[in-house]
Amino acid sequence: MSILLPLYIYPTLGAWDPLYAAAKAHRNVDFTVVLNPCSGPCVGSLPDQVYLDEIPKLRAYPNIRTLGYVATNYAEKDIEDVLAEIDVYAKWPKVTNNTKMRVDGIFLDETPSTYEVADYAYLKKASQAVRNGTTFNDRFVAHNPGLVSTAILNSNAVYKESYLNLTDITVVFEETFSKWLDKDTFDPLQSHKIRHSKLAVILHSLPNLSKQVLDFVIEQVEETADWLFLTDVKEKDEYYHSFSPVFADMVASVDGKGRKRKA
Repeated sequence: MSILLPLYIYPTLGAWDPLYAAAKAHRNVDFTVVLNPCSGPCVGSLPDQVYLDEIPKLRAYPNIRTLGYVATNYAEKDIEDVLAEIDVYAKWPKVTNNTKMRVDGIFLDETPSTYEVADYAYLKKASQAVRNGTTFNDRFVAHNPGLVSTAILNSNAVYKESYLNLTDITVVFEETFSKWLDKDTFDPLQSHKIRHSKLAVILHSLPNLSKQVLDFVIEQVEETADWLFLTDVKEKDEYYHSFSPVFADMVASVDGKGRKRKA
C-alpha cells in the first residue's frame, strides 16, 4: 500500500516535519503528496517564499512523489483555465531557476463521477496536458470525484462508464469513517474487480482507535484500494490542514504490511 497525502498545510517552520520523519523512517512506504499553495498553483505569481523554500526539500526523499492541485469544479471550470494551471506547475522549475521546484504530475480535484461524453473529452484534454508535460517527472494523473458509485465500480463496463482509463489513481471514496462502515457502502466497495493500484480511499473523522484496530482498518481499506489516507480530524474544511495524531501510526501500519508481504 501507499500513502496519498493531501498536504494542504502551510509550511511554517517545522510544519512538514512529520512527513519528512515518516519518509525517512519508512523508506519502503511511497508517499504521493498533493501540493496546494493557492487553491492551485498561484496563477499570475509564484507561491510565497515560505513555499519556495520548503517544496524543494521534498526532493531529498526518493519515496516522495509530488502532485500539483488543480480543481475542475466537476468539469464546470473553463478547460482553458484548467490547462493554464497545469502549465503554471510545469513552468515552476524554469521560472524559479530551481529544478527541485518540480511536481511529478497533477491531482485533479472535484472531478465528475458520473460518465458524460463531454466530461470525458474535458478530462482527457487535461490528462493529455499532463502526459505531454516534459517537466512532470512521472506524468502522473490523479482524479478525485470524492465518491464513485458502487454500481459503476461493480459494472462489467466500468472502464466505458467512468474516467478510470484517464488516470493513474482515482479517489473512489472520500468520506467519514462512519460512512465507510455503512454496510451498503462497505460491501460493494470491497467486491469490485478493478486493479487496486488504480484506486484510493480517504477517510476522515476517525474515532480514537487503538493501533491494533487501526491495523485492521487499513487491512480493510486494502480490500478496496492500494492508496489511502486516514485522519481523525473531524472539523469540516480542516481535515487536511494538519498532521493528526494518527498519521505516524498509519504510516507504520502501512510499512508493516509491506514487510509482511515480502516475508
